[in-house]
Amino acid sequence: MKISLIRTDKKSQEHLSTKTFEAFIDYVKESPLAEDIRQMRFWASQTDDARLFDVRQKQLPRVQPSVELTRDANGHFAMKVFNGVLLLAIDHLAQDEVARLKRQAQVLPTTLAAITGASGRSVLVLVRATRSDGSLPTTEGEARQFCLVAYPLVVAAYEAVLGRKLGQQVVSLNASMLMTLDGAPFFNPKATAFRIDDLAAPTVGVAQAEAATTAGGDAKVSEQTQQLIQFLTDTYRLRYNTVMGYAEYEPKQGLSAGWMPVDERVLNTMSTNARLAGLNVWDKDVKRIVNSTIVRPFDPVKDYLMDVYGTWDGRDHIARLAATVPTDNPLWPQWLRTWLLAMVCQWLGRNRRYGNALVPLLISTQGYNKSTFCRQLIPAELSWGYTDNLQLQDKKTVLQQMGQMLLINLDEFNQISPQLQQGFLKNLVQLPSVKVKRPYGKHVEEFPRLASFIATTNVTDVLADPTGSRRFLGVELKGPINVATPPNHRQLYAQALHLLYHDERYWFNEAETRQIIAYNRRFQQQSPSVQLFYEHFEVAQGSSGADGEWLTAAAIYACLREKTGSLIKASALNGFGRELSSLPGIQRKHSNTGTLYLVKKK
Repeated sequence: MKISLIRTDKKSQEHLSTKTFEAFIDYVKESPLAEDIRQMRFWASQTDDARLFDVRQKQLPRVQPSVELTRDANGHFAMKVFNGVLLLAIDHLAQDEVARLKRQAQVLPTTLAAITGASGRSVLVLVRATRSDGSLPTTEGEARQFCLVAYPLVVAAYEAVLGRKLGQQVVSLNASMLMTLDGAPFFNPKATAFRIDDLAAPTVGVAQAEAATTAGGDAKVSEQTQQLIQFLTDTYRLRYNTVMGYAEYEPKQGLSAGWMPVDERVLNTMSTNARLAGLNVWDKDVKRIVNSTIVRPFDPVKDYLMDVYGTWDGRDHIARLAATVPTDNPLWPQWLRTWLLAMVCQWLGRNRRYGNALVPLLISTQGYNKSTFCRQLIPAELSWGYTDNLQLQDKKTVLQQMGQMLLINLDEFNQISPQLQQGFLKNLVQLPSVKVKRPYGKHVEEFPRLASFIATTNVTDVLADPTGSRRFLGVELKGPINVATPPNHRQLYAQALHLLYHDERYWFNEAETRQIIAYNRRFQQQSPSVQLFYEHFEVAQGSSGADGEWLTAAAIYACLREKTGSLIKASALNGFGRELSSLPGIQRKHSNTGTLYLVKKK
């Protein structure tokens, strides 16, 4: 009695191998893939993201315990032997529940094996089953119907012993599990078979099968649905892109252009191919399966990061990236390091209370490769996640891109109006999540934010909000950025992950924030009112008032109007007090007549 293992390589080619159950249990105890599985478990525990439990780490093989497979004349997988082993999966368990359920599963003599799942938070129970006469199906059709009837009966028996609902199981002879690691699996090679009555005949009516399914548990799966699922999984690779919010497919045979979205035309093609294969199904049947949880979730961002995690060569690739930017700003290397870590945290979903609220702002004349540098920050595998065409006026689209893009370049930042800078943009960059209604959706949903921001500009006096300058990391270039050799993305992000998991800080502390504010003053826009203030006043030193006088904003404003006449309008007084409060070194105090500022007339 053998089981099948299917491994998918980096070129999406599938490789088949088989093992006896004894050899498989030994493999689980001391797997050469042990380190990959431990990394996956560690990753899942760090991100607290249940979707990662089913993501392949380092192309871990999938195990089909019910069948010994072979390849037919066309190279497709086909059943060689059905061994009567049914797979029960119990997911999302606490650590202590895993050991307890493994022990409880051993009570039934039909338990062939009880193993900790690949996530470390699941239990996989392998159960032997035969017909009432001890025989097993010999054809795929018989085996499918056997599973259709046997699964709900076995589930009901194990729910009674384990004292809990097992949830919906994959009712199929092709039910599979990810290769796992368990130093102490339970294995009983002499397990007795669960006898399934009324299955001695080679076929069972669909109505009988559905009735047995209803009686035995929650799963109500018809024969045609099972055949359609089998057709789709034999013909296509399917996954649900959790970032973009749609299913993707890739043909298993013939030419492939890579993973593509399953749109309306693809659904119609799939249903047509299924009907040509003899299945009485419609496009709505295909759509129901493709857009269900039967299709495995796939997070392209976390999948990429998991692939590079643990591969850092120890060199400082972040510092190398910073060195390609010629600037006199001595803080730039550390600023880039902290910001890059914050961006990766945003992708991981670790920064749930605060968004990555800092924006590197590259400042120079045209032709200094600023936009190219920004674009090269994102690896080719994730290039879909970069945009430099954000229309801030379209707030709904902006919020949608915050949940789907990885890096948003606010190109030509100086063209963003002061009102947008001080209002919508200031709020936008600090959001930890976004609330938006999907297209054709019926209600507003909350989505985690993925996007971080970077910006470029050709002018120096670009920051319009004096209270928001701490959100920008102003970097004035002294020459073109060296973009001839793109960064080594795998090593760049491997280093970032290494630093994060060794608790390097990915936020700016209070002292660093003061440095940012002080440095950004050179890029601050000054209103005509402030420029006139500096022509006729200066900020007084000391606190006693001996070196100056305490005046209200209205008194200072009146003095300026007296000196300049109609150059400034009374309507500008509303914001003048806020501008005074942001002047470097100015002192203020409260009085009965309002806030007083310590100034000195020139």
